[in-house]
Amino acid sequence: MKIALCGRPGSGKSPVAKRLAQELQLKHYSTGDYMRKLAIEQDYTIEEFTKKRSKKFDEEVDSWMDNIGKTEDNFIFDSRLAFHFIPDAVHIFLDVSYEESVRRVFKRRIGIESEKVEDFAKKTRERGEDERARYLSLYNIDTDNLKNYDAYIDTTGLSIDQVITEIKRVIPALRKEQISN
Repeated sequence: MKIALCGRPGSGKSPVAKRLAQELQLKHYSTGDYMRKLAIEQDYTIEEFTKKRSKKFDEEVDSWMDNIGKTEDNFIFDSRLAFHFIPDAVHIFLDVSYEESVRRVFKRRIGIESEKVEDFAKKTRERGEDERARYLSLYNIDTDNLKNYDAYIDTTGLSIDQVITEIKRVIPALRKEQISN
């Protein structure tokens, strides 16, 4: 079973993917984790690395994801672009309201840097818009187009356990649909 968990910042992609992988005894991959590893190797913070990233870097991450999708089975991939690079996976989009996204992501950053919520909210919105434009430019794909996904789950107001329960509920039907196509 291949599951591509995609979604907006703060939607719960990473914690849900990690826990779901444990519960289903699947491998877990994350482009965020891979990018942090590359940043450390090049002696950058993830923020610096993301700003300086080049086409070569994008190609390396894309190739890594594509290779896993083609050579492995039984995994969950946590990535905004996993639906594109792993077409034979079950594609699940986790959504979250803008306000809840800012609250969740800001809460994770407490103690990392002092910043006003309003400034952080503006940066979060800009980051999302920049990434969407970047993916449209590089790959001609819209990560916000829900037609790219097999299932949509709004995580606003849901706990990680509730999101996992919902994913487990929809996966069997989605896998049957994949097999019949």
